[in-house]
Amino acid sequence: MKREEIKRNKNTLTEIFAEEDAGECLEELQRLAKEDGASVTRMVRIQTGHYASKVYYTVSNEVTESEIIHNIQEIPKTETMIDMCKASARNYKVDLVATIIALLTMLASWAHVFVMLRSSE
Repeated sequence: MKREEIKRNKNTLTEIFAEEDAGECLEELQRLAKEDGASVTRMVRIQTGHYASKVYYTVSNEVTESEIIHNIQEIPKTETMIDMCKASARNYKVDLVATIIALLTMLASWAHVFVMLRSSE
């Protein structure tokens, strides 16, 4: 997800929150979530009862507005983390070369110090 898309999503969320109608707000949130690939359902088992050693469950997929918002906000975080990991993996070679150059420079400096000490004797 690019920075422009993140800004667009932020602006869209702000516009959605400005809506007065809760039903329309929820529909727009679900549309935005589906557009971005966020989940708009939650599958849970709710315990409805138990009798002796048997437990009864029902399946529910009710999702709240706050959960949809959370799911929408997690996408840019995840995409940014993946992007940073890729950049880090790409740049370790540059860091390794810089470390080797620094090591060689240190060795050259110490060699110069020893040469200067020998020449002053």
